[in-house]
Amino acid sequence: MIPVTTRSRPDAAVRYPREIAAAVTLPAACAALVAPPDAPTSRAGSIAIITACAALSTRLGVIRFLAERSPVDPRAARPFDPFRDLTPPALRGFGPAPESGRLRTAGDRCADAWRLWRAEDAGADSAAGAAGALAVAAWCSWALGSTARAQTRAQHALDTRADDPLAALVLRSVRARSGPAWDRG
Repeated sequence: MIPVTTRSRPDAAVRYPREIAAAVTLPAACAALVAPPDAPTSRAGSIAIITACAALSTRLGVIRFLAERSPVDPRAARPFDPFRDLTPPALRGFGPAPESGRLRTAGDRCADAWRLWRAEDAGADSAAGAAGALAVAAWCSWALGSTARAQTRAQHALDTRADDPLAALVLRSVRARSGPAWDRG
């Protein structure tokens, strides 16, 4: 069980163990998301995906990683830094179109991770990561133009954790009939 916050001293800065675990696990999660499509998602891969998706900054890192047109080493994936990085254009459907097979596989693996969580854990401690994984799956569906699947996944993510910002963004985009505007170049 990972506590929400811990303090080493009363005057010390608050530490967020979930965000630290998410950042450390991000490369393993990215590797699991882009493993060959014919290989099933391992339990360890699903756990890495759920752990990495517990923080919004790492989810944006996953989106940035998945949207890369050229193959990128998963070990190079890094969390989004709101103080240094621009919001990934892919989040809003701008830029070059991501490779559809890669998005489809990653979305299905994120959904599989959520299903594993539902079957084995379903604990409140890991609900943020499970909802985050399903929100990434919803974004992948939205990016592929599959609005019905994106809406279903986003709604289930919000049912898992009602305050998930990525799932809410995807659901608002679907309801507004706002799809990606990828450069087809």
